[in-house]
Amino acid sequence: MKINNIMQLRKLFALSSVASAMILTGCGGGEDDNKTSTPDTPAVISIENTSINEGNKGSSKSLSIPIRLSKKSAEDIELGYSFEDISAINGEDYSAKSGKIIIPSGSRRAQIDVLIHGDDKHEPDEYFKVHLDSVTNAEINDKNSSATITILNDDSVPTLTFDTVIQSATENVGVVTVPVSLSAESGFDVTATVSLSGTALLGDDYTLNETEVYFSAGETFREIELSIIEDPIPEGGETIFVTLEQIENADLISGEGSSHTVVILGDIGLNDTGLTKFSDGVVSNLSFEPASHPGQDASYGRDLNQAGNNDHGHAGFSFTKIDFNGNPLPASSENWSCVQDNVTGLVWENKQPDFTIKKENGEDDVLEIPTGDSWRAGNFTYGWHNSNIKDNGGSSGSQRTTQNSLPKDRPVTVTNGYCGFTKDPGRKDKIYCDTQAYITEMNRVGACGFNDWRAPEASELRSIANYEQPEVTTVPESNFFSNLKTNTNYLSATPGADNEASAWCYDFGDGHVKLCQKGVYQSFIAVRNKK
Repeated sequence: MKINNIMQLRKLFALSSVASAMILTGCGGGEDDNKTSTPDTPAVISIENTSINEGNKGSSKSLSIPIRLSKKSAEDIELGYSFEDISAINGEDYSAKSGKIIIPSGSRRAQIDVLIHGDDKHEPDEYFKVHLDSVTNAEINDKNSSATITILNDDSVPTLTFDTVIQSATENVGVVTVPVSLSAESGFDVTATVSLSGTALLGDDYTLNETEVYFSAGETFREIELSIIEDPIPEGGETIFVTLEQIENADLISGEGSSHTVVILGDIGLNDTGLTKFSDGVVSNLSFEPASHPGQDASYGRDLNQAGNNDHGHAGFSFTKIDFNGNPLPASSENWSCVQDNVTGLVWENKQPDFTIKKENGEDDVLEIPTGDSWRAGNFTYGWHNSNIKDNGGSSGSQRTTQNSLPKDRPVTVTNGYCGFTKDPGRKDKIYCDTQAYITEMNRVGACGFNDWRAPEASELRSIANYEQPEVTTVPESNFFSNLKTNTNYLSATPGADNEASAWCYDFGDGHVKLCQKGVYQSFIAVRNKK
């Protein structure tokens, strides 16, 4: 009986021991943030890959690279780290120094801070590495001992643009350069194929030196070179339209700047009429030529090949605005001093806003004198005058007397014509309200960078007339000639052959060339270049 009781007690004790062992094993399993390492199980350290947007040029921002511990440590951990450039450059794309950090006991997280520098360059994502090199009181995870840091590109694709919209050149110029710019530096090589069209023929009138525009990474400016071929054939102006196609790593700007026009000035420069519409004798403004009325103007010439409005002029017209110093301006410019006709090669002054000479009791009490460029006002009028007996048709025209010369301290008149010049004590010549004095003044001040201004021929005045104006006038379009009048005549340099007292003039109101009295004050506009 006693023996059996002893055996049962032994069995109960054995079961109790097994249960106790099982309970102790369960408490020791798993992992949490409260776990602390012992000398037998050191914490394992890992570093993680991360990325960041680069930001804008001139700005910098901090990036924290995360460090993870498998468990808390009972002791402080000293961790050494270093950096390796891959495509990102230390000191340029980011700034960081190798060193050590202390991870306090009880912590499971830490970070390494670096500074990321932004730019405006469209480029590939850039990379660098952070290596964990040494550690005390912990172990480094072999699989996560380094991290790749990605600096993400956040800049848009740059745009290609032609620096100028139009230029002209003579046949003997040799090489014409067409500048092309990239809106911002790119980390990629940028290429584009040059496309050419126009009335000038490749191989006959010009050659293209390189068929491709190439910007290596970082470049923002290149030039396309065209070699102009000189020939002995008298001909009119020809055009080369330059565009870019098959562009890689950039976009072409839209609107102005997306193409460039080179005008080769010929020996014979003739504008067309501007007519692009037809009439059947009853209805005008037809878009097609009726069989009953063949051979109309709109079926021939530059207007046929270049019909429609464009940035440089209506139909076959092509103009470039110029500032007072001679620099070309975009067609959208609101202030310009002169206009170049890219077809004929002529440069015209652009008449300035009307100017009112205020007075009280008469000419002796003039209150307003033009300043700056306002002496070229569109409402001022002049008598015809040419003192050269060889080409004045037998009469110098408007008389120059002591009574009608303008005083240097008040060079304006409201009776002998209606005009004025700026006050300038340094002016040597006497000034009058006539065409010759006007040309002398244009050359004296070097208007638009030129000193070879002259009076236009009657045919040259007619060359800028646009016969398709909706107001049934022939005045050139106001986008380029801002203040030409339709209620007056414009004096030309051409004297009447049989009328000594008359000279030819042009009426933009009705499109007619007619004779005008030399002594009757009319409107006037100066021109230069080919005669």
